[in-house]
Formats: sequence, structure tokens, C-alpha cells
Amino acid sequence: MNRWTYDEFRHCGVDYSDEKQAENYDNEHGRFRDYGKEFDAMIEFLSLGNTADLSMIDLGCGTGATSIYAAKSFKKVYGIDVSEMMIKQAKKKSDIEGIKNIEFINTGFLTYTHKYEPADLVITKAAFHHLPDFWKQVALLRMNRMLKLQGILYIFDVVFHFDAADYESRINDWVAGFEVKAGAKFRENVETHIRDEYSTFNWIMEGMIKNAGFRIEKSRTADGFITEYCCIKTEEVNI
Repeated sequence: MNRWTYDEFRHCGVDYSDEKQAENYDNEHGRFRDYGKEFDAMIEFLSLGNTADLSMIDLGCGTGATSIYAAKSFKKVYGIDVSEMMIKQAKKKSDIEGIKNIEFINTGFLTYTHKYEPADLVITKAAFHHLPDFWKQVALLRMNRMLKLQGILYIFDVVFHFDAADYESRINDWVAGFEVKAGAKFRENVETHIRDEYSTFNWIMEGMIKNAGFRIEKSRTADGFITEYCCIKTEEVNI
């Protein structure tokens, strides 16, 4: 690796390399998220039918919530995360459920090498914002190489859809909403996200996706922040 390559193992924002933060992740997010409903909604959004013969790569898998749900219906799942503590939590949960078709790997967007057959589906949920935009583009090119032609890329993340001139009022309202849903402590996490992490504008994200050999099949957002993209790999890229 070049010395100028971005160090994705150096945390930005909330420190999920901390064991206590990793252990508390599901408790915090459980206040406003239902992982099962999210997974079912993702499958419906992607128009996936029978997934029994499909493989999936979950980049930024965190504590493995989506990977574990996927493993119950997919043939094979690869859960990837830069936090050793998050991977530890994911493995613990998977072992408790007796799941055998997940491989959890402690690495990231810029360092994971997929040594198997190209996947049918690559997803990243609430993790892509840990990379600055330049490195998001590099990561998207690498995701292209992980997928089979006509495979699906699913992105779920904070993406800004508002006019840049309105940033202060829009972000203040959004942050305040999280305090109502999840409490003052989680509000601090959201403020940390905005201040220290790398969410970007929709027009930048969409340009990078297209530049990496994908067609955006559809996208949706309910609040102008949390955004989902369903993308199809239409061409091979060199990287």
C-alpha cells in the first residue's frame, strides 16, 4: 500500500474501535431502528425474489445485523468491517444463532480483496460516510470489481439533498429530530457525524456512482438525509 493511501482503520467520528461503543451500538440504534423491517424493506426495494443462490458482500457490516438476516436466505454472506470490536460483536451474535454461511473479515472498503466468485449483491449501510469523497470514488471502483456484471450495488447512507445555502437550518432540524427519537446522547453522535465524518451531497454521490460503471436504477429518501440507492453494474472498470 502507498504511504499516501487513506488510512480507513483510523476512526473518524464515533470511535467504534472502542469495545464499549461496539457493545452498545445495537442498544443505541434499537431505539429508532428495526433491523428486521429494514432488511425486508431493502429486499423489496431491490426487487429481489428468491435469494437462495445469491452471494452478498456487506461492506461496513458493523455488528452484523444485516449480514445475519441475509445469511438466513442467501447462499453466502461476507461481512466486512474495519473495527475489530464490531467484527467481534458480529461473530458473537452469529455464533449464538448457529449461522455457518457468513464469513466476517476485519478489513475495509479500500483494503478488502474479494478472492471468490464475483458477488450478486454488494451493500453498504450507514458506513460509506467514513470515507472522504475522493476515497469514496476509489471504493466504488473497487465495489465494481467485486460484483458480477448486472449485479446490484445497494447504498444506504446520509446524503444531503438540500440546497447548500440552507445547510444550517436543515441540519439543526435533523439533529434535533434524533434527540426526540433516541435521546440527548445519540444527538451528540449525530452532531459528531456531521462535524467529523464525510457525508456528501446527492449530486456528488450520484456522479461518483455513475463514474464507477453503475446505473442508478432508483433511489429514495424520506427526509432529504437518509438515502437509498439501487444500482446495477453495467460495465467492468479497471483498477
